[in-house]
Order: sequence, then structure tokens, then C-alpha cells
Amino acid sequence: MNLAKSIRVSIALALALTMSVSGVAYAADPTVDANAAGKIEGSGATFPWNQYTDWFRSFTDENTEATAVTTGTSRAQFHSSNSTNSLVLGYTGGGSGAGITNFYGTARRTATQMFSGSDAVLTSAQRASIDATDIRGRYSVIPAITGPLSMVYRLDGLKTTGGAAATLRLNGEVVCGMYLGTITKWNDAKIKALNPNVANLPNANINVVGRSDGSGTTFVFTSYLGKASSPAQKNCGFHSNFTSSTEANLNDAAGTFTPAQTAPGTYFSAIRAANGAAAITGKPGNGGIAPYVKATNLSISYVESSYASKYGLQEAALAAQTKRGGKTVYLKPTAASINSALTNAVTAEDPINPTTSFVQPVFAAGVNSYPIVGYSWWLIYHDYSSTDGITLGQVQGMIAFMEWALTEGQGSTYLYKGYSKVPAASAAKGLAELKKVTFNGLVVWP
Repeated sequence: MNLAKSIRVSIALALALTMSVSGVAYAADPTVDANAAGKIEGSGATFPWNQYTDWFRSFTDENTEATAVTTGTSRAQFHSSNSTNSLVLGYTGGGSGAGITNFYGTARRTATQMFSGSDAVLTSAQRASIDATDIRGRYSVIPAITGPLSMVYRLDGLKTTGGAAATLRLNGEVVCGMYLGTITKWNDAKIKALNPNVANLPNANINVVGRSDGSGTTFVFTSYLGKASSPAQKNCGFHSNFTSSTEANLNDAAGTFTPAQTAPGTYFSAIRAANGAAAITGKPGNGGIAPYVKATNLSISYVESSYASKYGLQEAALAAQTKRGGKTVYLKPTAASINSALTNAVTAEDPINPTTSFVQPVFAAGVNSYPIVGYSWWLIYHDYSSTDGITLGQVQGMIAFMEWALTEGQGSTYLYKGYSKVPAASAAKGLAELKKVTFNGLVVWP
């Protein structure tokens, strides 16, 4: 489909095309009023930041007035910055916690808060806070993109026994130990056992780094820690019997598995102190973690993989759940290993409108399944109104962009390095959720 033809100047000029995604068909693409103008902004997770900004750029470039002129089509309505006469897509980070709070905050459904981004599943308390407002249960949680997390580190001069540059190998037990404070030195026996071909693991303290904000990336990471840790580590403390920030050991019986958005420096503070380990270094956002690790020798942390590429960071090879011929397989994130993880993940439900029991597709079976993969969601309202200071055209523009992102935007041409597409069946269900959106009581995309 020609993208410049996907947005029309009025509902009367809507294309009589049929778009089919995994067997779900719609009579026409979303349309946008000819005089539509203003901001269309969201806030929240930094996990999808690179993908969102790249999508905004691509979608805007292909739906501007200039593009319309060169293709001979009617005027399109998107611009990179002119919100007076055009529609402008924007997004503010701050972390999933901020995005969720903003979703039911005082600015909800305004031009600066038309949707939120989150990589964390809504908790019961967050759902109750949403339901306590006029939003109530009228909202959708739609997977927009998937992506892996990388364990990134800086160990200057790390060499193999043959003198070549070495790649660090890690598994869930060791990563959990680093964050619990039971593994504090780079030459710890458990790290050396995973890296027999590394000649010079240093006798130096590990500078453990984690997010300092309420983070969906942390939610994906803690989902991995809980699933990949050793039985003795009891879900690495991510269970209902572990008391965040005050628990000094893992003596309690493991309860219900409960990943957390809480900053690791807060969550593990007491247990690290009890183990005599230094505090975790906290940095806000993926964009705060990546440059810090790049600048700091002996450090390790977790980021969405696009940030590892963007900042040129070293990525550890992580142990897969499934062994090959009795031997552990170590993987880095690739399109194939991410797809294998999404295919083999054991989940009790679809990622559309996930309940509190939904588990990210981490530590999936399969020798080719990369172990830290997660979904990133949009939170959108079902009801928008002119009383909130926005127009029909702004809501139409949001729906038009999201429809494109769930269809053409999932193609390899538009995927930023380090991200992967949402499974087709889930994308199709996401499109159906967009059909629930209304403006002044009328459905926006019939």
C-alpha cells in the first residue's frame, strides 16, 4: 500500500480498500479530516522510544503535503513540528510508571496525553486507580512492538585464552546473584565457570546498575530474573512473600511470582546490605543507563537492545533455557532468536488487554530462544471529547498512525534495529481494539 494514499483529506474520500491482517478485514483505512491540526502526544516507557521516534519520522515523511504533491494525491495532514496547521506526533519518556500514572492523571485525554506507553502489566492497584476516574473500564492495552533486553557491560581489555577479544557469558543464576549482592567480584567462581575461555576476568568489584525510575524495562528484566534464577534463589525474590526494600534474605517460601517495576536499587537494598554489597547505581531511562555503562569500566546493566546498538555497548551472551545435546547454548538477540522466543513462550493468554497474571515471553523453551524478550504496549482511551480541548482530527490522526504501525510499520523496512514485530494474530486483535475509540460519542473508525 502507498502510505501517502493511506490518509485522505475527508471521510468522503475514504478509500474503498480492504486491509486484511491475519484474516481480520476492514472496509477502509482510517481517515483524517482535511483541516486536522494539533499535537498527538503520548508518554511513558523508554523501552520503545527508538522505535516510536523512528515510526513518527517515517509516517510523517510519507504523509506530508510535500509527499502528497509529488505523488499527485490530495493533501496529507502530518508535519514534524507545525501543529498550528498540521498534525504532529510526539512522545515523552519518563518510564512506564510515569506513563501509567499520566494515563489516569489530570491531563488525561488531552493533546499532550492521548495515549501512554508501558512495558509493564497493569497492577491491581493501577487498575483500581484508573477505574476510580471517569475512564473506568473503557480503555484498551494494545501491544505495539516487541523487543529483547541486552545485558550490557564494560570490561576493558577482556581477552580469551588465545588473546582475542572475549564476549562475556551469563545465565539467570549469575545475573540474579549480581543484583542480590551474593556475587560481587568479576572473577567470582560462578562467572569463571561460565567463561572458561576468558583469560583475565578482573579481581574487581562489579558496578551493578539499574533503573532509578518505575520502569517497564525493569518489569521485563525482573520477569527474566524470576524465571531464569536457580531454585535456591526463589524467583530472585520476585514473589509475593518477598518484602521489597526490607527483605534481608531468601528464607521465606516462594509465593506467587510477581515481577516488579520498582527500581532495583530500592527493591534489593536490604538484601544487598545484608550481603555486604555496595548499593546499586541508579539511572533514569534506557537513555540514562546506556551512556553511563559506556563511560564506566566494570559496570553491568540491562537495556532494550536498540540502545546497546545505538551506544556501541558490549552485550553478554545469555544461557538459553533449553540445552543442545546436554550443553548450554548461549545467545545474543537476533531476529531468529527473538522470533523463537515469541513462538515458544508459555503464556496463558494473548497480550491484548493482559491481566495481572500475564508473564512476559522470557526464558522461553527452545535452543534458539533468546531469554529476555518483552512486549511494549499502548494504553488508549475509548472515549475522547471536544470538552478536553482536542478535535476529531487529532483522534483520527492517532488512529491512522496506530493502524499503520500495527500493519505496515511492523515490516522490516520500518523496524528500528533491536525491535521485532508483534505476532500477526495479536496485531489483528489490536486493530479491532482501535475500532472501539469514539469522539463525542461517535465511533472514529467505523
